[in-house]
Amino acid sequence: MNEYETEEQQVEALKKWWKENGTSLIVGLFVGVSALFGWRYYVEQNNVHAVIASDMYMQVMQSVAIQSIDDKTIDIHNQLINEYSDTPYAALASLALAKAEYEKDSIESAVAQLELAIKHANDSVTKQIASLRLANIYLEQKKYDEAMSLLEMVHDAAYDAQYEELKGDVFSAKGEVTQARIAYDKAIDLQGIAASRWLKLKRQNLGQGSAESSDAAAIHASSVNV
Repeated sequence: MNEYETEEQQVEALKKWWKENGTSLIVGLFVGVSALFGWRYYVEQNNVHAVIASDMYMQVMQSVAIQSIDDKTIDIHNQLINEYSDTPYAALASLALAKAEYEKDSIESAVAQLELAIKHANDSVTKQIASLRLANIYLEQKKYDEAMSLLEMVHDAAYDAQYEELKGDVFSAKGEVTQARIAYDKAIDLQGIAASRWLKLKRQNLGQGSAESSDAAAIHASSVNV
């Protein structure tokens, strides 16, 4: 009898708990299941989104490979930029088209594509490659300020040597020999034994001198004037 009463009390306690907590439990379960299926749907949709962008990018690359950039290719690229810029393929397509346009001597078109690549790049590597290529074109066009503004942007340390060498090219083109020497010296130091013969030759063509020697000469001249 005592055992029966205990079980009865347990049943009553369970009924009471369910009455008090049943609704919130069901709601919580529903929310949890909905969130799980919602997340799966989100992942699947993102995967589909990326696959479509990848296919479109491959179509652009095929056109570039056979040097047949027609209106259809441009339309595909525009769609990548407008609808799939959250994927890496939009900026990569712009890079590929920029190279093709540059090789056709369509310099302004190449510039426009590189600007798009920089704007829509969602990884630092693509952005820095596009920046270096655009800075090179600006250098060819004698747009030195535009080139230098790109080279002063924050970038990964792995690209320091390339940025410094290109800064040296800009300074050299402007006739700022001391600054060019400093930039080339930095590039050579950063590359070490891997420094190219061309880089070393550009530095040698500027003659002797360094930041330290220039500073020493300035200090000496100042003391003589005093």
